[in-house]
Amino acid sequence: MINNDDLTKKIDAFLLSMINTRQIPGAVYSVFTKDETIVENALGLAHKDKKIEMNLDTLFDLASLTKVCATLPSLLLLVEKGLINFDDPLTHFFPNSINRNLTIKNLLTHTSGYIASVAFYNKSWNKDQILKYLLEVPIESNKNVIYSDLNFILLGFLIEKISQQSLDVFSKRNIYQRLEMYQTSFNPKVDINKIAPTEWLRDKKDYQWGKVHDENAFNLNGVSGHAGLFSNLKDLKIYARMLLNEGTTRSGKRFLSSEILKSSRNNYTRNLNANRGLGWQLIDDNMPTGNFLSKSSYGHTGFTGTSMLIDPNRKIGIILLTNRVHICRQINMNRIRKNFYDIVLAELNKEI
Repeated sequence: MINNDDLTKKIDAFLLSMINTRQIPGAVYSVFTKDETIVENALGLAHKDKKIEMNLDTLFDLASLTKVCATLPSLLLLVEKGLINFDDPLTHFFPNSINRNLTIKNLLTHTSGYIASVAFYNKSWNKDQILKYLLEVPIESNKNVIYSDLNFILLGFLIEKISQQSLDVFSKRNIYQRLEMYQTSFNPKVDINKIAPTEWLRDKKDYQWGKVHDENAFNLNGVSGHAGLFSNLKDLKIYARMLLNEGTTRSGKRFLSSEILKSSRNNYTRNLNANRGLGWQLIDDNMPTGNFLSKSSYGHTGFTGTSMLIDPNRKIGIILLTNRVHICRQINMNRIRKNFYDIVLAELNKEI
């Protein structure tokens, strides 16, 4: 049997060293199966100046975890309803797109050719102006994976066009209410002290707190396919356990088919420069996962300091939530993630 106390002590000692050296203000983590929690804890501070402690219910700005916790499941549900196919060209839904060969799958696997990002917020462009740019900017035929927020901004617009609902409304009704993830939302309307603040804003002389950190998502009123979602450990475990249970909730309700979930974590870029599923990052040298995860593992990270990993071989999920940008953007979060995962999995491997 795994010695949960020993594992907790090892994880806590590492994370406390990161807190004490001002790499992160605090952290919340969990290692779990579809049925039980192996270890979890909350350490340090959510707000370093106001001395607000981290706790297991602290809400985090998930940043790019939005891509796989809002946009991806929304698209999977639309596929199951027969409203889209991953090989559909974007011109089927946006006839004025000049990039005739661009497909939904290209966007999901970051093989569209779009550059990493565009500072739309500096132009103060609204949704219609951003969509016009994305449909009319020429993109060259791409032979490699270029991780781009633009892919998921456009996918968010696609979901809204097909469903005739804003992404926040669609995801709330079709994902979070069905999965009983009641603390997960865009633009959370809760006591601000329950939310981990992010970065210091010089112009406001205060921290970004309760509002999305990503500038483009903020410019889109907090709702975008690439960023903007807030959640906590409890809700993210519900979502991860549904994945571990191949689409079924702990109460036995079917949310997504096992077949479509398996397709989402296929490697569609095997011969390219990075391994990508549909939305998910797969194990390769670019993924900050340490040395011990099985090769079938998949996950995603968020710029603010969040991450989620699923190891289907071991049938475990691992979530690490921090607000490292509360310290500064220059923190090497990937190093922290790698060391964290190594500590966890080295201990779990002793039981195999």
